[in-house]
Amino acid sequence: MDVIVRTVVKGIFPFVLLLGFSIIFHGHLTPGGSFPGGAVVASGFALVVVAFGVGKAEKLISERTVHIMESAVALMMALLILYESFLRKYVGLTGQMFNIWSSPEVLSLNVAGGVMVLSALILIVFLMVNE
Repeated sequence: MDVIVRTVVKGIFPFVLLLGFSIIFHGHLTPGGSFPGGAVVASGFALVVVAFGVGKAEKLISERTVHIMESAVALMMALLILYESFLRKYVGLTGQMFNIWSSPEVLSLNVAGGVMVLSALILIVFLMVNE
């Protein structure tokens, strides 16, 4: 790929990641959340794959690491759903409205969902490039 494209991708990649994680972490307060944030983060990795190739993207995060991360987050999400279903009414605290910690359960579900989406989309990018 051209030097200009690589330089631009190097410059915007951290900001794309920052924007994606910002959407994920503020999804319980604003429109957006786990899917749009995960898609933005995965698109940042897709930019790296297009500009530098799959070798550089594998150095950032390997396919095996993404599989492990997706499995761990799926387990975490299942535990969060069980907590929400059975234990929240006994041990859950309610917070102030429109505060960043106003609903920690929804925030944790947003983060778990965002990591699930970004890991699935990164795996799709790896699968498409390897074919």
